[in-house]
Amino acid sequence: MSHRREHAAALGWYALVAACVFWKVVLAQQVLYWGDILLYFLPMTAFAQRWLSDGVLPIWNPLTLFGQPYLGNPQQWLFYPSTVLLPLLHPARYLSWSMVLHLWLAGFGMWLYLRSLQVGAAPALFGGTAWMLSGAFVPRAQFPGMFQTIALLGWLLWATERVTQTRRAGAGALLALTLAMVWLAGHAQMAYMTTLLSVVWFLWRYMQHGGDRRILLTAATGYAGAVLITAVHWLPMLQLLNETPRAQLSVWAVNRFPLHPEQLLLLLVPDLYGTPWLGNWMGRGNYWEVACAVGMVPLLAAIAAWRVSRQARFWLVTAALCLWLALGPKGGLYFVAYYALPGIKVFHDPARWLIITDFGLCVAAAMGWQALRYSHRWLSLPAGVLLLWALWLWQGENITQWTANLDPIRIRRPETLTSQLVLSAHDTAMLGLGRTVLMALLVVVALRTLPARRSWVAMALLLVEMMPFATRANPACDLRAFTQMPLSARVVADSGGRLFVPNQQPMWRRYVNYVDYGPNSPDHLRRWQEMLGSNIGMLWDIREASGYEPVTVKRGVRHLADLSQAWHESPFNPALLERLHRAGVSAIAFGESVDDWRVVALPHQSARAWLLPAGEALSVRDISPQEVQVHSARPGEVVLLDTAYPGWRVTVNGIRAVSAVHDVTFRKVAVATAPALVIWRYEPDTFRVGLYLTLVGWLVLTAVVVLSASAGKQRSDPK
Repeated sequence: MSHRREHAAALGWYALVAACVFWKVVLAQQVLYWGDILLYFLPMTAFAQRWLSDGVLPIWNPLTLFGQPYLGNPQQWLFYPSTVLLPLLHPARYLSWSMVLHLWLAGFGMWLYLRSLQVGAAPALFGGTAWMLSGAFVPRAQFPGMFQTIALLGWLLWATERVTQTRRAGAGALLALTLAMVWLAGHAQMAYMTTLLSVVWFLWRYMQHGGDRRILLTAATGYAGAVLITAVHWLPMLQLLNETPRAQLSVWAVNRFPLHPEQLLLLLVPDLYGTPWLGNWMGRGNYWEVACAVGMVPLLAAIAAWRVSRQARFWLVTAALCLWLALGPKGGLYFVAYYALPGIKVFHDPARWLIITDFGLCVAAAMGWQALRYSHRWLSLPAGVLLLWALWLWQGENITQWTANLDPIRIRRPETLTSQLVLSAHDTAMLGLGRTVLMALLVVVALRTLPARRSWVAMALLLVEMMPFATRANPACDLRAFTQMPLSARVVADSGGRLFVPNQQPMWRRYVNYVDYGPNSPDHLRRWQEMLGSNIGMLWDIREASGYEPVTVKRGVRHLADLSQAWHESPFNPALLERLHRAGVSAIAFGESVDDWRVVALPHQSARAWLLPAGEALSVRDISPQEVQVHSARPGEVVLLDTAYPGWRVTVNGIRAVSAVHDVTFRKVAVATAPALVIWRYEPDTFRVGLYLTLVGWLVLTAVVVLSASAGKQRSDPK
């Protein structure tokens, strides 16, 4: 079969696998919703769509935490190519179909990388499929930016390998373009990890080629080109990180979700401690952070790959080191990396290194499948799993209870730790262990089949084992759940000001319980939205003094923390109500539990701008997210109750003025004459400089591609 036909067949196969994994999106026209999609990404995407549909590029988000930068947010992808589709689709459909597309791209990227390493077509197809269904990848579709970035890992390694093989300038341009897409895809931590992996792979291949300077120059051009192309994103991001508390996390603060030692068994039995889609996850932390199974066949093939080639050994060593890093500071290696690797202090969750572990195992599995032969020693695998099954039959409930008791989050949520849940998780584990024993036996039997058939048998076993987990890992629902404005949102909209949610714990405990995904009915999801917790109000263009934002501006989040503390000490205290009034808050969502939750409009008339010292409310008009006008101001100090942040410039009657900070959080400017038109515009230097560097980068990249194509044409000319 020709290379073109092989590529076409691989594209078709991976499209089929992606459609099967997300069949509810493709066939049932449902949408993904659970976890951070509804809490964060759906509201953020709805905000962006609203302005992009009007032809405005939103670089500031005024709807959460008194206002936050949108451009430079390390978990948004404003300049990623898929954003052009956003104005054409409902935000929930856009996110869901983007996950389908990127799962497809993930498989094909792995295929291209494996084929560039001279791996055969059938093993490469197998490796790409294993990567698509792996436990560290597919459950993360509830983090769209992370999922998009991970999906490009194979493409990035393919582009890196092309540099070492061709030594041409065009390969450097391809590396720059691919790496730029990784950085723009919407997750800074995954971009950091994949870039580091690309550099390590390049250096290893560079040494194999004897230190060829042409390879080094081509790679340097590619990495530098990516820096230029993405400057419009990373320069504002660096500025944002400098304004947040996350700039330098302690070694223990980053250890939010590590892989715990007992969870190493998840590599063999992915449901050993239950699963959230069955409502009985009893392991420590979030399931989707520590899931890491790749399937029995890929695991054996990866082990067999050790003797195949140095490349296979590279990936096995990489997988082992990343597994070690996933254990967090208590494992030792992450403690060293924290002090040795620049930039790692910004990121949480060591367990995310499991993504590289699974990728490395899938690459090694493709390389080792042809070398995997039947041997009596493989019988030790089903025997070992059978012993584990016997141990769990004897002490499984106690082990499950022990792991659940060690989880600090679960201890604070008594409803997630009951004897019924422990028993349910134990029953699931016993079924999972039985399935694993059966799969181990089937793999050993498959090794005795004819070599011509073993590839198809291996693919069938992989699909039977991993597809059920992949299809259930990301729950979906009917789009109607997000097409009707909640009644509580109307209360806030009619009040004309900001929403304040002093305590979001009741909403998180009921609807974001990581033990159980819960129902997916529209009624259940509408009740969730009625609480207006997190950023859900942003779906309906509601401004919030509160909100959920992983990377918060210090001024805004501190003001929210002060107001929340005052509320807990004395709710509805007159002094607190006056403070809320002066912060532009006009409605409060509160309650001790979901059942007594209320959204109440405050009695005072809210305003977003005030004239000091008189306390007169002023008229405010939003021209765009990054331009706000205050009309008919009299002499005094005009206070705009939006976060003071570098890059906001103010004019009074068209004359540049000096902006100051009011109450440690908000913006203010002095007005000397009346009537005055005060205009605040968000024009950060990081955006201007970044945009200039990005344009320069694209011009240089285009020139490199054109010159490379011309040189290639001259070399092929018979003259």
